[in-house]
Amino acid sequence: MALSVGLDTAVKALRAHQLAVDVASHNIANAQSPGFSRQRVLLRPIGLDGSDHFSRDALLGRSGFGVDASDVNRVRDVFLDFQLRTNLGARDQNKALSRSLSQAELVFNDPTDNGLGALMGKFWAAWHDVVNSPESPAARTTLVHSTSTMATRIQRAHGDLIAQRADLNRSLGMTADRINAAASEIASLNFQIKQVELNGDMANDLRDRRDLLLDQLSGIGDISYSEQPDSSIVVYLGSHELVFANTAREVKSVADLANPGMDKLIFTMDDQDVVTNSGELRGILDARDTAIPGLVAKLDALAAGLITGVNAIHAAGFGLDNSTGLAFFTGTGASDIALNPVLSTNPHQIAASSALSAPGDGSNALAIANLQLATTMAAGTLTFDEYYGNIVSVLGADVVRADGLAESADLMSSHLDQLRQSVSGVNIDEEMTNLNASQHAYEAAARVITTIDEMLETLINRTGIAGR
Repeated sequence: MALSVGLDTAVKALRAHQLAVDVASHNIANAQSPGFSRQRVLLRPIGLDGSDHFSRDALLGRSGFGVDASDVNRVRDVFLDFQLRTNLGARDQNKALSRSLSQAELVFNDPTDNGLGALMGKFWAAWHDVVNSPESPAARTTLVHSTSTMATRIQRAHGDLIAQRADLNRSLGMTADRINAAASEIASLNFQIKQVELNGDMANDLRDRRDLLLDQLSGIGDISYSEQPDSSIVVYLGSHELVFANTAREVKSVADLANPGMDKLIFTMDDQDVVTNSGELRGILDARDTAIPGLVAKLDALAAGLITGVNAIHAAGFGLDNSTGLAFFTGTGASDIALNPVLSTNPHQIAASSALSAPGDGSNALAIANLQLATTMAAGTLTFDEYYGNIVSVLGADVVRADGLAESADLMSSHLDQLRQSVSGVNIDEEMTNLNASQHAYEAAARVITTIDEMLETLINRTGIAGR
């Protein structure tokens, strides 16, 4: 009886350490797999059962029954997961905003020789050239070219900002697809994990995949989640349920009636708006609905100020042919500001003079040139140059701020990920040590079986030979 117990114990040891070798091999194979958590065999001694006292031999003691290796657990710190996912939302929100603002900076292209600020400087300088030489065709032609270039640049900047906003709006649809794909897979994994663990096994690899999807969702939006007793998780996007058991609530992009021309994300099941305070989605919406419209409004105000201020003075002056009452600019804002085509083809009609039949008079041109220094913008507190400089400087400060916040969050994310990897990541040297230890334990268990086999052979085949 005792030998059979020992044999059973050795067989359990063989199986346990074979499992340990298999787990170590699995860890090594997945050392570079994204989201993989190292796994460990939980080895526990199988002790005596107190209810089995009737079978106790009064002369002999009782040993344990070997080792239990029924559980293979993954090494994971759920608190680090929570911290990292919270930080991923802040990081990706600021990265999305920073990308959009940096692209907007390129629209103005300042400070460079071809930037809008430089072109405005050339526009005012051309007016001073007309003041100095009111009758000069060259000075008037230069003014025409400088004005056309500046107006075209303002129009293009406006168009680029509108196009960027449209691109951000289109990206909502792609974001919805990413959310739906992740939610659908999490719902499927919920079902698979539940089925596996109901059978008494540990769905470690499936749980790793589910955690990786939660990481991805946390970077997109404001995600919260909780695990249920049946091993499934409930996931919320904002305050709305996104995944429950094996059901995913899809989101879709629809026209936003409160924001003409723009879309919004809603949940398909009840048409509720998707609301998020963090993540890439929040950064996209902040850029689309706040940052870019703010820049467009400022650019419109600058163009409208130029149109109104210059036209009012120009219409009161006289050209070389005594023409008067002409607007210098056409349009109403940044989208359509342009040089009056009459002046473009007839530069001699530019009203540089303040009096009839005074071709050498440049006083009206001087009044227009002096607008450069007049505080006509921002409720009479800024000049045109100061107002434009404020647009560029505030934009630059916003980019630096968003970059700084994104970099700070990225550093924290990297730190938290390193901490998580120190807990969950695979260390090849450690795995090789565990592999060698399991190999030696396996060899020892095999030696025990050999020894018991020899003992059984002695007992069965050699007992009673003496005296025959």
